[in-house]
Amino acid sequence: MNSRASGTVRGMEPLLPMTAERPDAVAVIHDDRTRTWAELEREARRVARALAGVGLREGDRWALLSHNRLEWAELFLGNVLAGTRYVPLNWHLTTQELEYLLANSGATFLVVDEANEERGRVAAANCGLAADRVVVIDRDLPGWLAAHTPDGTDAPLTTTVAGAPLLYTGGTTGASKGVVRPDQGAPVRQWVKGVAAWGGFIHMPAEGTMLVTTPLYHAFGAGVLGAALARRHTVVLRDRFEVDRFLDDVEEYAVTSAPLVPTLMVRLAKLVDSDWTSRDLASLRWITHTAAPCPGWAKQALIDRLGPIVVEFYGSSEGTGPVVCTSDEWMARPGTVGRPNPMLEVSVVGDDGDDLPPGEIGTLYFRRADGAPTYHGDDEKTQASRLADGRFTVGDLGYVDEDGFMYLVDRRVDLIITGGANVYPAEVEGVISHHPFVRDVAVFGIPDPEFGQQVKAAVEFERGLHVPEAELIAWCRERLAGFKCPKSVDVHDRLPREAHGKLKKRLLRDAYWT
Repeated sequence: MNSRASGTVRGMEPLLPMTAERPDAVAVIHDDRTRTWAELEREARRVARALAGVGLREGDRWALLSHNRLEWAELFLGNVLAGTRYVPLNWHLTTQELEYLLANSGATFLVVDEANEERGRVAAANCGLAADRVVVIDRDLPGWLAAHTPDGTDAPLTTTVAGAPLLYTGGTTGASKGVVRPDQGAPVRQWVKGVAAWGGFIHMPAEGTMLVTTPLYHAFGAGVLGAALARRHTVVLRDRFEVDRFLDDVEEYAVTSAPLVPTLMVRLAKLVDSDWTSRDLASLRWITHTAAPCPGWAKQALIDRLGPIVVEFYGSSEGTGPVVCTSDEWMARPGTVGRPNPMLEVSVVGDDGDDLPPGEIGTLYFRRADGAPTYHGDDEKTQASRLADGRFTVGDLGYVDEDGFMYLVDRRVDLIITGGANVYPAEVEGVISHHPFVRDVAVFGIPDPEFGQQVKAAVEFERGLHVPEAELIAWCRERLAGFKCPKSVDVHDRLPREAHGKLKKRLLRDAYWT
């Protein structure tokens, strides 16, 4: 079989451009395993047919509980081709939390890796799923695919609508809710064009090698995975971020692109010169970050080290982005998260419901050209997130300047009001995170009988290091107004942060308010 023929399946038109152009080139790498573009697309088509074989039709939900691995890419693309809705499950969750997501989403099938099998099976059984509705990747997947694709992949797929994820909000302020967006459900043949265009808007290079260490269960990870494959990137997958391995991978694979979350950028920014100079990192052309505010000092340190290759984008599962900011834009307007894409309108609304002028802080509202999102099975939450004219919010506070650049201040639920003054935790966290002994930090408000609230910090120190509470508070007082500084500091072995960077701050805060 010649190389071009090997990129097709019995004359079927390939979904991905590289399947037709370079079918035998490597598409995905995980540890010592690889998939070529032809193999990736062949397996994705088998997944699509197997999902149909177990009774899943367009729009039906199934769940995926797995660490990053080769099969993630195959299952992800298989869902696109099947027209189904996969529910990516966070492997940090408890059995009870997994059970809630399975039941709430209406998922009728679960694919799970061996590391998460026990919790996955218990959660599935508690939701009424039979044992044969659970497939374990490490053990069952090859046989399951073979049983439902006995004639290979030559039978045509009957779906016309591209499958999409049913993403659940992080649950940092309450029970997670599934998000349904109007831009989902496009024709399958337009899927590549759409995700490639999204990648272009966030300045992702047109081709190259991408290193993905952020978990694929998160919208950020899955979003850049789809865009990378559509934009002809070889994707190197890792289960987790490790500083030395990250730098080694950049050198070994000549990595051009790397999506990161701010906590990982902080770790890179704290490296000493020798960690950088001992490796050849010249291939790196694009780092993007999202998911949480990034301390300005850490972002500037990476720009100084690597050049203006850092691109920030703001967004959410609900579709509040992308709002995009290049390194040059950020340095010219410190603190901005950029300007919205042409399909998105941003406005700032005060507590009285009136729109605010440029420069004034309020709740950020968004209007998408394709309409507002809904929350799966929760009309009350859907309506509470909207204004009468159709604009919607996810509860973030910020402002817009005269030139249309957006600035994110904090989440409304995290705002601290002490003695009538507003304190934005992200600002305080940025200062504390710069301390060389601090590995991670969370700032939140706790009750105060005189001032209403007082500022509390919770910190996680680097291994083997510690700084007294008074010294850390003094560090803040040298850099911040006194009312913004924490009155006390709690020390934790590990803060409750998701692998994709989002901090579950309510788990820290609620202990004081209840």
